[in-house]
Amino acid sequence: MAGADDPFFTFKTVFPRQLPGVAARVLHLFRQLHAFERFAPERQDALLAAQLNHLLRHAKQCSPFWAERLGDWSPGGRRCAEVMRGVPMLTRNDLQTQRDRMVADFPERKLLGTVVNSSSGSTGTPVSFEVAPGLFGPLYHAVTMVAAEWHGFDPKKPLGALSSKSKDVARAPLGPPFSWFGPVAMGFEYSTKDRDTAELYDLCVKGRPAYLQCGPQVLKRLSNYALAQGRDDLKIERAMTFGSSVTGEIRDVARRALGAEITDRYSCEETGYIALQCPKHEHYHAMSPVTFVEIVDRDGKPCAVGEPGRVLLTATQSYAMPFIRYDIGDMAEWGPPCDCGITLPVIQKLWGRMRQNIVTPDGRETFARIYARDFADIAGLLEYRFVLHQNALVVAQLKVAPQTPAIDEAVIERVQRALSYPYPVRIHYVEEIDWGVSWKQENFAVSDAPAPS
Repeated sequence: MAGADDPFFTFKTVFPRQLPGVAARVLHLFRQLHAFERFAPERQDALLAAQLNHLLRHAKQCSPFWAERLGDWSPGGRRCAEVMRGVPMLTRNDLQTQRDRMVADFPERKLLGTVVNSSSGSTGTPVSFEVAPGLFGPLYHAVTMVAAEWHGFDPKKPLGALSSKSKDVARAPLGPPFSWFGPVAMGFEYSTKDRDTAELYDLCVKGRPAYLQCGPQVLKRLSNYALAQGRDDLKIERAMTFGSSVTGEIRDVARRALGAEITDRYSCEETGYIALQCPKHEHYHAMSPVTFVEIVDRDGKPCAVGEPGRVLLTATQSYAMPFIRYDIGDMAEWGPPCDCGITLPVIQKLWGRMRQNIVTPDGRETFARIYARDFADIAGLLEYRFVLHQNALVVAQLKVAPQTPAIDEAVIERVQRALSYPYPVRIHYVEEIDWGVSWKQENFAVSDAPAPS
C-alpha cells in the first residue's frame, strides 16, 4: 500500500488539501463505516447480506476449496442468516491442510496484489494465509479512525507502543492513517522481549506518553510494579489494549496505578478488527461491515443474548483467500442493544479461548478459571504462566521475590481448584516468563506437546 507512485505522498498542498489516492480511499471508507454504525439494524443486515452474497459467490467461482465446500449453495438470501444458512464452518485444521486450495484465482488478483501472513500461534500451530493489501489495508486504517473517533483519540498527543514485535525507537512519529491528514505527535515504541518490568516502566516514564498501546498483561505488570514500588511518575490518559482478555481487575489496577482508562479492541491476524470497545461502556460493538461475527452453540445454532458460544468470523472482503465462518477458537456472548447510539451488535462478554474448555481425565467438562484475584494474595508471587500439557500435567512458570515453599503450595492448590481437577503441577522458578512466539500474553494455555523437563 506504499504510495511511491503517488506524487501527493511527497508533494503536499496546504489548502485545500490534496490527499494521496489511498488516503482518500481510507477517508471514504471511514465515512461509510461511520454512517453505517447508526443505521437501523434491519438496514445494516440488508447491506451485509448483499456483501456476504457477493463474497460467497466469488469464493465458489474462484476457490477450489470453496467450490467444493459450498456445494449447492446459491446467492439470493436478503438477510445474513439466510445467506449463511448451511455454509459449513471453516476450521483451523482446514487452514493448515487446505490453504493452497483456499486461495482464489481471479482476474484482478495481480492488480490488487497479495501477501502471505501468519498467525501468532497462541492457540496452537501458527497458520498462514493470503490477503490483498489493497483491500485489507484501507479497511484496517478506516476502522482505526473509527476507534479514534469513538474514544476521542488526539493524534497530536504522544503514543507509546509496547509489544514483542515492536522495534526500539525512542522518538517515533505517529504513522498512517493519522499522518495523512495533519500534524502528529512524536511517540515511542519498544520491544517487550527480554525486558523486565522495571526497565519498561522507566522507558515509559522517559517517553511521557499520553496514550499507551500494549497487551493487557503488560499493562497489568506495569501497574502492579508502580503500586509495589510506590511510584506515581507514570500517568497516562488512556491505555489501548489488544491481544488477550481485559478483566475488571486489570481495568481497576491500571486506573489506580497509572490513572489510565482502558480502550480495548478484539482482533486477530486472520481477519483484522473484530470488535471495538463501546465509547460509553466496557462491552464491545462488532465491526460487522469488516468482520461479520456469529456466535453459535455446539450444534452450530445461533446463540441468544447472554448465551456463551463459539465465535465464527467472516472477513467480508477476503477475496484473495476467503475467510468464511472461521472458527477462531474463542468464546463470547451477545448483549442487548446499546444506549450509546451505535446500533452495531453488542458483544457483552469475551470469555476467552475455546481451548480453555477442558475435559478432565475423569470425563467432566470444565472451563479454566485462572483469575488474577485468586493469585493476588500469594505473597512474593510477581508473575505466572500455566500450561496444561496433553491434559495430564501443568507446567507453572513463576516469577517470585523471594522463593518460599508456601508459594508452591498455594499455587498448586489454586491451579487445581481453577481447573476443577487435581492435575500434577510442575513448578519452574524463572527470572522472566517465557510467553513463547505469540504476542498474546495469556496466563493459561493448553498444549498438545509433551511437557518440558
